[in-house]
Amino acid sequence: MTVRKEKRADQTRWVIDIPYRTADGKPKRYRRDAQVQTKTAAEAEDRRLYAELGRSGSLPGAGDKPEPEPEPHRYTFAEAVRNYRATHMKTTLKPATRASYENRITNLLVPRFGEDPLEAIDRNAVTELDVELAEDDLLPSTRAKVQIVLRSILRAAVRAGMLATMPALPPLPRVGRKVPNPMRRGDLDAILAETSPSARLAFELAAFAGLRASEVRGLRWSDVDLKVGTLAVRRGITLGIETTPKSHHQRLIPLARTLRATLERAVSDRKGPWAPVSLTALGKPWGESGLNQAFKRAQKRAGRSGWCFHDLRHFFVTELFRNGASAPAVQLLAGHADLATTQRYADLDANDLRSAVERIDGNSVEIDRGDGRG
Repeated sequence: MTVRKEKRADQTRWVIDIPYRTADGKPKRYRRDAQVQTKTAAEAEDRRLYAELGRSGSLPGAGDKPEPEPEPHRYTFAEAVRNYRATHMKTTLKPATRASYENRITNLLVPRFGEDPLEAIDRNAVTELDVELAEDDLLPSTRAKVQIVLRSILRAAVRAGMLATMPALPPLPRVGRKVPNPMRRGDLDAILAETSPSARLAFELAAFAGLRASEVRGLRWSDVDLKVGTLAVRRGITLGIETTPKSHHQRLIPLARTLRATLERAVSDRKGPWAPVSLTALGKPWGESGLNQAFKRAQKRAGRSGWCFHDLRHFFVTELFRNGASAPAVQLLAGHADLATTQRYADLDANDLRSAVERIDGNSVEIDRGDGRG
């Protein structure tokens, strides 16, 4: 059978392609689109042509000039984006990541590269894009995120056969290290003291068990074992969509005493084993920005500022390190996909640096040289 499908622009065509030799041994080739564009009809036409070839040794139209091979289709960036949305975005990205990627695709990348051939998106094109974003006063971190999305689209295009190879692109914009603003236990206690019982439970799940906001929203009473003193992180809820945790791995967290006591007080109000553990004061599920807004309000009442809800999880991880936990143990408790992420949380904060500098005085020995110099 010599019937195959070919992709041309936005169409798929059934093609009959029969190589053969004439009676005098000359090579010939019959290549035509099938008269009726269905698989069954194309195969039936192919069988008729083979029968004709067996009877007469030639095919109708075979003496014509061979049909030239069609030029390969040059895919545009817009076509690569359609492929990306239909594949990688659906199968790999978490809802929150998908939403942020879609924002950069729609507002920055498609307007810039939409109808350009993929082969035209090279080092120079991406450098020009970055210059434009810098001139619009976008931060290096934001510009880097745009390029990360672009690279992801191009890699998906390579996997789909739309682009031969990944182009050599410029390095990502360098993002400088920020001075840390660590949250200490005294800060946390002051904030919790100004927090309603419903919000306090959510804050403690982040600060004493390391749950992300999506995992707080996804925690069910069936995940909490107060007798054993553990909770299981099995799911997250983002933009109303239930997914696995960010690392795709479930994890088991031993309950800290403070969090356990708070859960024991709250368990009497649960509506059933599948009910959410953490709800708003009105008994409703937390919205996408609700936890962060509640945390900002509690900070203000406590006379503190400068943190977001995710910093409660940062507090959990840095406290584990501060109290001597190993990096592999912290990785498991925090649910990090790789150890490199965990190590970033081990950065020294201002007090750790002060302690390190104070050791210089504590360990130094003054030498009297007898010449007035120490």
